[in-house]
Amino acid sequence: MAKEYNENLYESIQHPDFFNQSQLELVRSGYWNLYNDVIKDQNLTIADDEYFRINEVNFLKHDDIDWCQIVGKIYDTAEYQVQQKIQIDFNQNEPMRFVESYKDWLRDIIEIMEQRFADIGRPSKIKAIAFHNFSAGLKIHCDGQDINIKLKRAVPRPTNHPNYTKEQYQPGMYTKYAHQGLINIDSLPDKATIIFDQWFPYSTYYDIINTVETLDEPARPVISFAKDESLERFDEHIRDLTGETFNRKHYIEMIESRWQNELPLAKFHGLSLNKILYFGQPGTLISWDNKRYHMAKPFLVSGHHGIGSENRLMLQYESVCL
Repeated sequence: MAKEYNENLYESIQHPDFFNQSQLELVRSGYWNLYNDVIKDQNLTIADDEYFRINEVNFLKHDDIDWCQIVGKIYDTAEYQVQQKIQIDFNQNEPMRFVESYKDWLRDIIEIMEQRFADIGRPSKIKAIAFHNFSAGLKIHCDGQDINIKLKRAVPRPTNHPNYTKEQYQPGMYTKYAHQGLINIDSLPDKATIIFDQWFPYSTYYDIINTVETLDEPARPVISFAKDESLERFDEHIRDLTGETFNRKHYIEMIESRWQNELPLAKFHGLSLNKILYFGQPGTLISWDNKRYHMAKPFLVSGHHGIGSENRLMLQYESVCL
């Protein structure tokens, strides 16, 4: 029986010069116009010893761009502590001012990307496009197909966890996701995303050294695989688990010594390294299968020696099969 998801796996790749210089400038200039419009829209006052960082701007595309969310924070420049949080969410009952203002710009970017995907042998259609300037890395997770949104957000877990019926977990509509990835817009080339061989058909977190009380994502216990739990859920199982300790040589390559207390070797038990995809120079694409587990290569984010106001600006996308 055919599955609701794409059963093939895309190779994990780095592709320099995915955007040429004029295409890169189109994206950059539009992003900074949007950044300034958010400041005006929210009537933000930013002191001389502060800076404003938009952590993420998320757009969804169905027949056209039809949803937007913007999340940002004002930080001080001494210790990079958060002074103010900003979140703008739009739904179909609200004025979609940023969607309408930037729809043509986004259409142009999507058209370029879809043509470039075809050029490099990864033809697909854009489902979601975002701009990430994170000041903290994401933990081990996979993206793609969400389960039913009500169940995904359930806290605490329902009493029949993890034995959910299909009626409980199935989404309103299934989507055959293809590949996802990042394009360097304004980030240092030594930042990276770590890709693992293992994969799962639904968006989940791999958090096997934490109990349900101490999860990396406490707001998502239903979709988190925690300590001593079965690695089966939603009538599926994690593919290609090794059942063994993670390769120590790869661990040292991935996780610098200053991060090893926070991210011990045991956190990666059962996983194996697929690739470390470095961001490279602006315009570079890194891309991997939407179902694969992955995480940000750890980077300093706060304090005098942290990322501070340095940009880590990436265009993020998810695509679907043709």
